[in-house]
Order: sequence, then structure tokens, then C-alpha cells
Amino acid sequence: MSVKNYSAQWFGGQINRDSVEPKGKIMDRLLLRALRVFKTVGVFLPTLCVVLIPVFTVTEVQGAETIGKSAARVETVQGSLEGVWVDGSEVYRGIPYAKPPVEDFRWQPPQPVAAWSGVRPAKTFGPACPQPVRFNYMIPGNQAPSEDCLTINVSAPAAAKDQPVWVMIHGGGFASGSGEYLLGLGPLLNAEGIVFVTFNYRLSTLGFFAHPELPGEQGVNYGLMDMWAALEWVRENIAAFGGDPERVTISGISAGGMAVNMLMVTPESANLIAGGISQSGYGTWFRQPRTRKVTPLDDAPSAEAMASELAGEVTGKPPEEVTKADLYAVPAERWAESVSGFHVPIVDGLSLPEESAILFARGMQHPVPFMSGGTSFDGSVLGISGVDAETLVEITNGQEDRLKALWAEDFRVNEAQGFSRFFGDARYVYAALNLTQAMQTVKRPGYLYYFDYVLPEKRSQVPGAEHGSAGEIMWTQMDLPVAQAMRGYWIDFVKTGNPNGGGRAVWPPAAGFDEPQWIVFGEEVDQRGGLMSEKMEFIDGLWQKRTESLRFSSNNP
Repeated sequence: MSVKNYSAQWFGGQINRDSVEPKGKIMDRLLLRALRVFKTVGVFLPTLCVVLIPVFTVTEVQGAETIGKSAARVETVQGSLEGVWVDGSEVYRGIPYAKPPVEDFRWQPPQPVAAWSGVRPAKTFGPACPQPVRFNYMIPGNQAPSEDCLTINVSAPAAAKDQPVWVMIHGGGFASGSGEYLLGLGPLLNAEGIVFVTFNYRLSTLGFFAHPELPGEQGVNYGLMDMWAALEWVRENIAAFGGDPERVTISGISAGGMAVNMLMVTPESANLIAGGISQSGYGTWFRQPRTRKVTPLDDAPSAEAMASELAGEVTGKPPEEVTKADLYAVPAERWAESVSGFHVPIVDGLSLPEESAILFARGMQHPVPFMSGGTSFDGSVLGISGVDAETLVEITNGQEDRLKALWAEDFRVNEAQGFSRFFGDARYVYAALNLTQAMQTVKRPGYLYYFDYVLPEKRSQVPGAEHGSAGEIMWTQMDLPVAQAMRGYWIDFVKTGNPNGGGRAVWPPAAGFDEPQWIVFGEEVDQRGGLMSEKMEFIDGLWQKRTESLRFSSNNP
């Protein structure tokens, strides 16, 4: 591959395909209790594709709270909390980690939450942040979304002390989702000696908005700032729940994975994380918007122009006439509905100094262990992404014929499948390869995976492992060997920064650029070198050409 040579050497080992370690009965029992709500939405786009969108959600079983036991109590920096017991775990829900971002605090960095007196109930989830109604299936509770949504949730083992902490950031294209739907994993992970945390962050145009009428003095990625605030809260308070603030691993799928990629490079998160897991997270995307504060890149749209056009549509006024007062007068629900596809964070030179992969290439990521990967049909979400086939052709720089030759097997089925497969490989799989390889710049391991398992009952319906299916299968298929292996790898990574252990097949760091080492989760757990090398080289060439002027610039942010 036409990538830079880095002077780090990594060692690996051989895979033992038969050494998949099953979990004990307690994990099986807890997986049963951690029921998932799994939705599959079919979207037909006549000129593009039929898309099956898996959304992995986990909720606690109704009635699982322990009755008749004394209330769970904890003392935080802000005050006392009373939670509930769930399967022997202390669970605290809806804890405010910042002031409500309402009225004058809309489109402002999160503000410190005020302390309270007495005991604050933490038994129910806070509302999800405003999001499009079409994504209501991403919200498992019955509460209506609200701008007053900056809350955090903790599930901890009873009498825990100095335990590793797993912070899972929800996905949903930065336009939908909430931390509620993930907390059901808490008792399962608590049984493994892990303190588990989820939270909400601002979404859509309320979370990422570069309108020229807004000051943006600290940047325009308010949702990203919320993530910093949540991690600061963890740093301050997690010891009270039995967690070790020096052993905090962040993870996420899709938008949650991109969030991990961004948090790996933002200075504000430097001392807040000990490791990162990015699953199907985009970090090399060609169409990430940029503000006028940063150097332009080919194919990158203007964030200010996008915001102005959107504001005109929402307010019904000519874009150039929209005032700050107009922006604040629009209800939150209308802003949430204003985005039709995914909503991508913005390179503003402040809250996000530069695209994640560019900073990884410069060696400016935090020197902590990192894991990343994608699925064999990550492009299943193309139809709701806001990206069309024309855009995908444009990013090939006149090499449409080469694109269709490399992905010929899919294009022979139909153009929809061809473009979808390319989209997934370019946006998610290549991003994982690029970022894990670049971990060599800071002499920390980058663990690279490829998920290619489809449940037997779905194999006639989909051409590969859909976007999000790695998380779905990993946390819901108790007896499936590949799922057992993945859970073990992920849990050990959170505990130690190394996924290996427990008698499972050895997972080496990604190693050299010429033939990077992948671990493939399919019918078997298998180590492979140079997976999809021609396709990855093609995408790499496109990205390298686009970013050449900035990847190794001395003009660092």
C-alpha cells in the first residue's frame, strides 16, 4: 500500500482456531436478562438500493429490579444519589453531568452542573436528546425527547473498588439514539468486574452546527463538547461507584465509533481515556464538512454554507437574512427534524482540530491501546446516510471504471449492491485499517478486525454482515462461538488494554503496512494478512491524494 513507512515493529502469534473459550453460566443468565430490542427497517430507494438497517439496542427486563432490598446509595462530587439494584448490580440512571443546554445555553459548551442538597433520585432515565421522529425506534423508553437531556448512567458491581471502567457511546448517525438503550449490558459486564457507563449527548443541528450568526468561540461541535464533559464527570466521580479513573476505556459503534476516533485526537480528552474501541466508526470520510477556520480539502463541503442553507429551510427566510434570534426561536424538535440523513461532526480547528485520520497520521493521537474494525456489508446503511451514488463516483477522481472492476462481483448483482459495498468498505473498513496502522506512530498497538458472520436465517436476505451486526451478535448470541470469542476479547481489552487471554486464539497488533494483520470473525476466528488488499489500496490512494498536503504538515493544529 502507498502509505508512509513508520519505524515501529510489532510481534504476533499464530491463531488456534479451536481455542474459543465459552463463558460461564452466569454470563449466559445475564445475557438472557439483558434483553435486546432489535429493529430492522427496510428502506427502498428506486435509484439506489434496498437497505436493511440493524439497530442494536439493549434494555433491562421490566421488573428486574430487586424488590425489598435497601436502596443503592452513592456520594458524588455534586451530591448524594439513590439508585436501584438490578441483578446484584447498583444502577444509577439519569444523573445530570451538565446544566440543561436550553434557552441561552443552546449552541453553547456544556456548563458545570450545580450541586444539590439531600438525596437525588437516580432511578429513571433522563429524556433522550431531540431527534427525528423517524428514529423513535432508537429510544426504548416512553419519555419524549427534550433539550434537557445531558444525563449519564452507571451500572456497577456491588462493593466494587478500583475496577476498570467501560464507557460506551451510543450511535445513530449523530442524529438519533440515547445512552438508555445500552445500559442493559451493565449487569453482564458488572459480573466481569467492570463498571459500565452510558450517556446522552446533543444531536443533529443542536449538537453540530456552524451557522455564521453563532459565535462558536470554542468550536461548533457541541455534542463532542458534551462527550468531554461526560468523561470529565467520570474522571471526577467514578471512584465513588467503584471504578478506577485511570482505567477508562471508551467504545462505540457507527457514530459512536467515529466519536471514539475523535476523542482519540482531541486535546481535551488526553487524560480522560486509557483505551479506545471503534466499531464501524468513520475517520477517513471524504465529505466531512469544514469551517473557514481550517485549510480547505478537496471534496469537503463548507460547514457555514451547509448551516446557512439549512437555517433558511427551517426558518422559511432567505439564508442571508437569518438572524441569531431566528435560530433560537425555532423549537428544538424542528431543528432535530431538519437533517434527512446522518449528521457528521465538523472540522472547525477548535473543538475538532482536524480530521481524525490526518491527526493519527501525524502521530497526534493519544498514546493508548486502540481497537477498530468493520463488517463485510457495512454499506447496508447507505440508503439513510444522506450519501448518493453520484457522490461516491465523485470521490473516485474519475476512476469509476476501476471502482466497478474491483467491486465487480457486487455490481453484477446490481448497482445498488455495488455502491453499498464500496460505501461500507471506504467509510468504515478502510477507516479501521488506516487508524489502527497509524497507531505505530505513537508506539501503541492497534488491533484490527473484520466481522463477516451472518446468522443462518439471514444469509439468503443479505450479502454480508450488516452495519451494526457485530454488536448485535456479540451481545445477544450466548452460545455462538464467534460471539463468545468477541465478548472475551473486548472484555479483556477493557481490563488490560490487550484483547488476548483466556485461551482464545491470539490476536496480534496490526503489524506492518505492506501486509496488515486482521483478525476475521466469521464461521471461524481466523488471522489473515493483507485482507482485501487491492480494494484497500484503491481507497488508500484516493485518501492519500486528498490529504497529502495536511497529513504531515508542520503547521499542526
